[in-house]
This record gives sequence, structure tokens and C-alpha cells, in this order.
Amino acid sequence: MTSLVRRWQTEEGDAYVVSLVRVVFGVFLLYSGWRELMILLGLTYFGDVFHLPIIPEALVPGRALFMTLALAQLALAVLIALGRFARPSLAVTSVVGIFMLLCDRLAYHNNRYALLLFSLLLAFTPCDKAFVWRRAPKTSHERRGPLWAARLAQAQMAIIYLASGGSKLLDTDWRDGRVIGDRLTRATMMAIGKGVPRALMEALSDPAVASALAKLAIGTELFLTIGLFLPRTRAFALWWGVMFHLTIEVTSQVELFTWLSLALYALFAVPALGERAVLYDPAGSWGSFVARAVRMLDWLARFEIRADPGAVAGHEFVIVDRDGTRAAGLLGVALIARATPLLFPLSIPLLVLARALSSEDARAAAC
Repeated sequence: MTSLVRRWQTEEGDAYVVSLVRVVFGVFLLYSGWRELMILLGLTYFGDVFHLPIIPEALVPGRALFMTLALAQLALAVLIALGRFARPSLAVTSVVGIFMLLCDRLAYHNNRYALLLFSLLLAFTPCDKAFVWRRAPKTSHERRGPLWAARLAQAQMAIIYLASGGSKLLDTDWRDGRVIGDRLTRATMMAIGKGVPRALMEALSDPAVASALAKLAIGTELFLTIGLFLPRTRAFALWWGVMFHLTIEVTSQVELFTWLSLALYALFAVPALGERAVLYDPAGSWGSFVARAVRMLDWLARFEIRADPGAVAGHEFVIVDRDGTRAAGLLGVALIARATPLLFPLSIPLLVLARALSSEDARAAAC
């Protein structure tokens, strides 16, 4: 354990991914701040009516000062997204935002607190080394920096899963499915509005199904607590976590937490760029299409893309994985999906299908 902590303390890596996450957080904070301002402009100021402050009442600001803080958060969010004074802006907006949450516990939401907490941790990462407006891109060597705060963000994510899964495990109503069944019943109309079939929502709300779903949710959160950190299970844990959060998004109202979680999953990527390769034959239409698609979707810069007809050995494209494994066809597409955020939900189904087809071909050849 001591060696692990020491390795986290001294680890350095390319800051490309944490900088990309910073841009996404800037957008999240801008959206959250705008929503806060609209509520402030459209409703009676909470300080003038009944409220439950967590801080002493004397420290709750008046309407004018509270609006000034909300406007300041918007300005800071823009700086964060642009990369200008990004790290101090992250720290200041986190402190200001947490203070505003403490002014009224009736307006407190776990997802808003999580956004501010992770923003504070992100302020201690080298997240200003890439994606900076009107600044020339830095080389890989210039982007290197300490990543211990990114590891703390990973640990915080695990703590959230542990606290959520553990509390549900100890709650009889949650464990038996009564809580999730009631939640699904109340969210039926909202889920239908997002495209979920009514029959599916009614089936999920059935007590027996809800009980099974509750146990699955608890097991998922406890598994993610550990699975995200183990090299052998990380890829599957990330995929399962993505599916878990997307399912929650379409069946429940969780504000930004789904997208916050998915953005944080990028921090579990190895902080090195171009360790995989797409080799393609430029004379082939399919190979050229794959190369263009990967250039568009490779937001984490996982791939080096180059035209090399001699290396594809009769295929239109070949994927070279981090460990040197080469794959073409459907298996190659699966490896692309595994490393590209937008296609990531398809990675496990594609991998299973590719291996199943490969096994059938092998059996047919043996016959």
C-alpha cells in the first residue's frame, strides 16, 4: 500500500486527457451556473423566505451579493473552458459554489456538490497544458506533469460508489427493491418522454424485477469500487459503468451526474498518447473511411493513423493494439470502439460477436 501511494504521489504523464476533462468541466460549470442564475432571476430569492442554512445565518449573503457570486461563477466557467487561468478558476469556482450550497440545504443536490468537489481536485492537475484558447499546442514532453490529483479524483469516484452501494446494501427497503420500484413508477412518464417504451418501464416496476434490479445496482456499485482499478477488469468495469449510468439517465432524473461520471471515466485511461495504431490501405474505400472515422472520434488521442499498404497484408485496415496485437475486420472495429468514447458502449458487444464469428470460422475450417 505504501509503495502504491508513493507511486501515485510521484507519477507523471501526458496532461492531454486531464486538459480535455477540464474543458468538459468548464461546460458543465457554465450550464450549472446558468441554471442557478435563471432560478435566481425567476423565483423569490431563497434568503428572503424560509430556508435552512448550513452555515451561520449571518453569513448568508443578500440577493445582490448572491447574484454577483452566480455571475462570477459563469465568468470563471468560461475561463475554465477556454483554458485561461483555468486552475485558479477551478479552485475559486469550487469554493464559491460550495459556499453557495451551504447557504440553503433545501437547494443542496449531491450531483452539484460532486461537480464542485471534482472541480477542486482538477485544479491541482496540470489541466492547463492543452486545449488552451489561442495558444499553440505543446509537445508531448511539454505537456507532462504530476497526476496525483487525477488519482485522487479516481479514488473519490470509488468512494462515491462505495458509499452509495454500501448504504443501499444496509437498507432493507433498497435491498428488497421497494425504493427502486417506487422510483421507476414515478419516473415512468419522464422515461417515456426520453423514448423508453411504456411496457418496459411497467415491467421494470414489477416488484420481483425491481428486487433483482436493486441487487444488480448494489452489486454494480460495489464492483466498480474495485474493478475500475484492476488492470484485468478495468476495461469491462468502464464499459459496465457506462451502461449503468446511461440506464440511470434514461430512467431517472439525476441532472448532470451521468455526464459527470462519464467525463471522469476518461481519467482512468492510461496517460499516454498514440500507443495504438490504425494502418490502412489508402487505395481501399473502406480502409480510408475507417481512418477518417478514427481521426474524428479519437478524442483521447489513442491512435496513430498512417497509410501503409504493405503492413495491412491484404486487408483494407489493421489495428495494432497497445500490446502489439494486430486485428482486422470486425475485431479491429471492436478494438477501435474500445478506445473511442462515442463508440465505447458498442465495444463489448462487438468484441463478443467478433470472437463468436471467429470461433465459428475455426470450427468450419476444422470440418
